[in-house]
Amino acid sequence: PLREGFLHIEESVRAMQAGQASHRYTIAAPRDFFEAWLGARLASFREANPQVQYTLLDSEQADFAEANLDLALRWTDGPGDLEGVKLGEALKVTVAAPGEAGGQSAPLIRWAGDGGQEPVDGEADAILHVGDAGQALAAAAAGLGVACVPALLAQSWIESGRVESLGPAQPAQRSYWLTAPAPQWRQKKVRALVAHLTAV
Repeated sequence: PLREGFLHIEESVRAMQAGQASHRYTIAAPRDFFEAWLGARLASFREANPQVQYTLLDSEQADFAEANLDLALRWTDGPGDLEGVKLGEALKVTVAAPGEAGGQSAPLIRWAGDGGQEPVDGEADAILHVGDAGQALAAAAAGLGVACVPALLAQSWIESGRVESLGPAQPAQRSYWLTAPAPQWRQKKVRALVAHLTAV
């Protein structure tokens, strides 16, 4: 029975290694961040490496072992017990729909991960509570109020004119981090993708 158990473990390891081939990536990332920032960068990495295949999970808290992850993008104040690198600066920006920047009088949109963010006009004035920064950004673009969101997430929306900034970006407690346990972080394929994502 013990020998049989070891054989099953060996087979499982082989299956996992096959799933972690040098051209396949399993990445966990918040959906809103994929649309606003990550998607275009994965496409440019694939342009340079046409054999690359991705599996994307819409969960920044996915378990690395359970999901056989190579890399996770997380909105956090650091990598914790994982290896990691911060994407950009830890900045937040307050945004509203173009032409509807009501400043301090505009209603506030709050989101679940903004615990480290300062409210624009007091939490009591929040007219909408949403699940993530992407929903807050979309709500602001729709004219529902103002939202204080990660600057990295809002950057492409501001550049395309979907929202406008109500002032300069401010320091934030949290930022987006690329994270992985040490064994995955050391893999050549992960290092190559991390280098690309942090260079562009």
